[in-house]
Amino acid sequence: MIFPFTAQPATFLERPNRYRIVAKLHNNDTLVHAHCPDPGRLRELLIPGATVHLSRATNPERKTAYDLRFVEHPEHGQLISLDTRLPNQIFQEGLESGFFPQFTHFTHFRREVSLPHASPNQVNQNGVRSRFDFYLHDNVGAECWVEVKSATLVIDRCARFPDAVTERGRRHVLELAELTQQGTPTAIVFIVQRPDADQLQPQWDNDPAFAHALVAAHNAGVAIYAYTCILTQRQVTLQRAISVNLTPQA
Repeated sequence: MIFPFTAQPATFLERPNRYRIVAKLHNNDTLVHAHCPDPGRLRELLIPGATVHLSRATNPERKTAYDLRFVEHPEHGQLISLDTRLPNQIFQEGLESGFFPQFTHFTHFRREVSLPHASPNQVNQNGVRSRFDFYLHDNVGAECWVEVKSATLVIDRCARFPDAVTERGRRHVLELAELTQQGTPTAIVFIVQRPDADQLQPQWDNDPAFAHALVAAHNAGVAIYAYTCILTQRQVTLQRAISVNLTPQA
């Protein structure tokens, strides 16, 4: 997909909270505040002095005048997307182009769909039914519910998810497992927003609850996939499938 924005380089200075950074624009040394769409820790990437790329916000009333789009890896300069909103768009483009062979037989899809029928475990305290990123179906009754996850952390060519504890993510994984046990096909697709990973693992140390939920989902029959991306400042392209390793870390 071609990005609908233009980003400019800046030097990362600090991160006052999970959703805001302070940076200095390269072109005029102006200090600016930017919205950080990735709530993960990002400690390996957002290091003072790292080069980030920001785009101007379209809403002039917003508290932050810029959006954080990319960071250049502090060691080798690899461009990495930090926009957690992109993976759903990337996945949709992959569906439409036939990139995912396991999903090509589905002729229709909808985004952000609530379950038509839900068990008590799939309804929150306000009575709202669980909602998943994609509902795939065809004209003869085949269907699949898909949850898409964004991964940005890579260590020794292994993508790790999540970068911060995600109770919401754990709940979604267990809900997909329940759906599968009820006879409905489901899948989890990890979009790694960088090209330098050969496999993906859950974060056993930082979020063991999510890791155990992902293993339970796999054992229940939930299909789990992971894909890397190639990034430039103008566009992102799905690159290749990588393996998912659910073996607990020693």
